[in-house]
Amino acid sequence: SRCSAKAVVGRPSPECSAPPHLPAAMVVCTLVAGDDVSALKIKVAAKAAGVDLKLERPKGGACVPELHIGGRVVRYTNAVIRCIGRIFEGSDIYGSTFVENAQVDSWLDWTEMEFGSSEPPNGEAAVEKLATHLESRTYLVGQRYTLADVSLSCSLAQLKLSLPPAVQRWLNTCTAHESFKAVGGAALRGGKASASASSGAAPAAAASSSSAAAPAAALDDASLTAKYSTAVGGRVQIKKILEAGEALVGRKIRVCGWVRTMRDQKQVMFLELTDGSGPGGLQVVLDPAVPGYESLKSGCGTGASVMCYGVLVKSPAAKQPVELLLKEPDHEVQLFGSVDSSDYPMAKGKHSMEFLRSIGHLRPRATIIGSVARVRNALAHATHEFFRERDFIYVHTPLITAADCEGAGEMFQVTTLMADAEKDGGKLPMTADKKIDYSKDFFCKPSYLTVSGQLSVENYCCALSNVYTFGPTFRAENSHTSRHLAEFWMIEPELAFADIQDDMQCAEDYLKYCVRYAMKHNRADLEFFDKQIEQGLIARLENLLAEPFQRLTYTEAIEILIKESPKAKFKVAVEWGMDLGSEHERYLAEKIYKKPTILYNYPKDIKAFYMRLNDDEKTVAAMDVLAPGIGEVIGGGPRGGGPGG
Repeated sequence: SRCSAKAVVGRPSPECSAPPHLPAAMVVCTLVAGDDVSALKIKVAAKAAGVDLKLERPKGGACVPELHIGGRVVRYTNAVIRCIGRIFEGSDIYGSTFVENAQVDSWLDWTEMEFGSSEPPNGEAAVEKLATHLESRTYLVGQRYTLADVSLSCSLAQLKLSLPPAVQRWLNTCTAHESFKAVGGAALRGGKASASASSGAAPAAAASSSSAAAPAAALDDASLTAKYSTAVGGRVQIKKILEAGEALVGRKIRVCGWVRTMRDQKQVMFLELTDGSGPGGLQVVLDPAVPGYESLKSGCGTGASVMCYGVLVKSPAAKQPVELLLKEPDHEVQLFGSVDSSDYPMAKGKHSMEFLRSIGHLRPRATIIGSVARVRNALAHATHEFFRERDFIYVHTPLITAADCEGAGEMFQVTTLMADAEKDGGKLPMTADKKIDYSKDFFCKPSYLTVSGQLSVENYCCALSNVYTFGPTFRAENSHTSRHLAEFWMIEPELAFADIQDDMQCAEDYLKYCVRYAMKHNRADLEFFDKQIEQGLIARLENLLAEPFQRLTYTEAIEILIKESPKAKFKVAVEWGMDLGSEHERYLAEKIYKKPTILYNYPKDIKAFYMRLNDDEKTVAAMDVLAPGIGEVIGGGPRGGGPGG
């Protein structure tokens, strides 16, 4: 419906209309303003609203902004912004409802009050309040970019304030908007960010990188030193060193890790160390006179573990900003564990996944496996944090069960009968009708590894309200594709007194929360994936955060896919009632909407029996979240009965 509204934009609204004899396309707006943040706000607002501005410099120096439109003059920043937002009725830049209009007005006034000066007296307190509001939101008002976002983002982009993650994420989203990039690139925070924006580079990524490195200079010895490392004199994680960069130059630092590469050039030795804290390694430069140097002559190849104590210096190479220099008498290197290079299987360079599977005890040292482990760790933390912050209760559901939750019958069986039979000459206990006598088994009945914790956690939902389970599940599907796993971890929330709209919102909020968490805590790992594994990954993740997910019914999706079929050339023909394949799901998310898409109200015959039947008695209130590049990532929906059932 929003697309239809934008397609018929053109009739001026009465609040700020053009002369009646002028059609909408001929509305002439002239902005008389200087070159300051007020002018920036107005120009970005006009770009977002689709209003063309003719710019004029004020005569006689500085003045308040003036908008000349149809014989009228509107003065002062917020009044001009409001007028621009109302020029076209079809535009939703002022909010899509009366309530949202009022909220936008409130935010415009709040922004002027809190950030109206170049040095706001209560800036930090205001930013903290803003962070609370934005914790689970993409935009200030509703589900889309409005004048409120325009005004506040322009103000914050000009100020040098330390921003909490939620505010920084929101600001990145706003400055990545086409309207801001078109006219406001130079206003991005910091010199490097400004240059990136004006040259067309993605401002969101630039802002994220700069904001991540900013606090490093304030790190003291206590915050740098890894916990529980007194045995080696207190080590510093390599990740922290690389994040801090030149801010730590001149500091004496102790690192421990494993040698990734070694080059012995007689007069100097170069080691690249990694300790698993991040994908990057730290170059160590050793002078032959440093204590412990001789111990490296034998057994210090790739894979050896060492301790190095020296001074951090600026690196002459462009690959990394700093390196550790061991040169003075009080510096030290110690070989903890030697390695015979001729027997060590993980040489420098890339290894295939098949090869890494053959050396399971060493494969965590591969950069890709380490990065996967760190990102999975972050996502597990994010999962628990997301639900904890929203007052969900974490429930541990059984891994061994007698119930077939999914009803598919493809389960791994758990039994002691086989082991007992081997002791008894290979004979299984049988009943009179020649069936296996499970009364002699450990649990006295057939038992299996669970395929889902859903059945158990539903009981808790009907007693504790919102709950979730997060644990391993097992499927005995005899399929050998990347989309079918024998063992995986599954997140299963259950919401009481909720409907499918609540369910879809929870799914969208959860995905965005996890992506933000990983972007904040594992940026280096994601950059490694983006460079080495899947180019464009970070851009895809930023796109996921940039705007609300698209939502449409299964029936609407089928109509679109049928219309697109001649061009898309699907392998499986599209018809109502079919279970959409990956090619159909990805086409919707990647080609049609180019962002995460939620389908809902599926035909009842292709969804689980317990999904709630809709009033049409043909569809059920089931939903699937489809992500570009992947396909379905979340599925769910209300159970039979009302919101409390």
